[in-house]
Amino acid sequence: MRRFFLLWSALLPCVLMPTSAPAASLSVAPLRIVLTPERPVASLTMGNSDETEEIAVQAEVLAWSQEDGRDVYQPTREVLVNPSIFRLPPGGRQIVRLGLQVPAGAAERSYRVFLRQLPRDQALATDGAGGAKLQTLLRIGVPIFVPPLQLRRALQWRLQAGGTGGGGRGHRLMLDNQGSEHIQLTQLVVRREGGAELLRKSLSHYALAGQSAGIELDLPALPPDTRLHIEAATDAPEPLSTVTATVLVPRAPAVPR
Repeated sequence: MRRFFLLWSALLPCVLMPTSAPAASLSVAPLRIVLTPERPVASLTMGNSDETEEIAVQAEVLAWSQEDGRDVYQPTREVLVNPSIFRLPPGGRQIVRLGLQVPAGAAERSYRVFLRQLPRDQALATDGAGGAKLQTLLRIGVPIFVPPLQLRRALQWRLQAGGTGGGGRGHRLMLDNQGSEHIQLTQLVVRREGGAELLRKSLSHYALAGQSAGIELDLPALPPDTRLHIEAATDAPEPLSTVTATVLVPRAPAVPR
């Protein structure tokens, strides 16, 4: 099956001519959908707060997995969306319905419905300039989850050298989720063993069921085998909302001679 990667971005620029136009004001609720065999249909509402412009939107559901710590999306028919293309009048709203077509499995199923603003026809200018405008097109992705038949939690953490940080500071924190449902990290704190805080960051990062996710960290230079204490806030209900772990600073990769 054909695979492709999507860069997660709220803004998708569509360059037509070097004249700018403001981005549309779109809203979506809820921000997460859960479908089950007992309740296989759900809906979300998309709104257009612009009082002057009509907006065309395309909705598409993609199967969501992770590979080498990065998100991967594939076409799917396991969740259907209706309507798939629609127009939002100024100040208007549209209900988008989602329907599950498959049973629950041993592991949680994960998808995203992407709502993508379509460019206006020919993007013609209305200010008399006679040229097309640069449009900033919005794209919103809403997670969809199908809970597993049986819940199982199992997380493993490890630190890799060679992240994107400069000056030898780059590390990548890998979260191997061997459980049966996703975990979403909302805050991460890294401390040296003994309590000195090295990093604190807010984020919204998923590790899907049975898969791995990577988080880039910009840490100060540390000796190999230094023990670091990880504390992560998650979307899990209490008392499971905070996860802790200990990882070792790896040795830097050898430089070829």
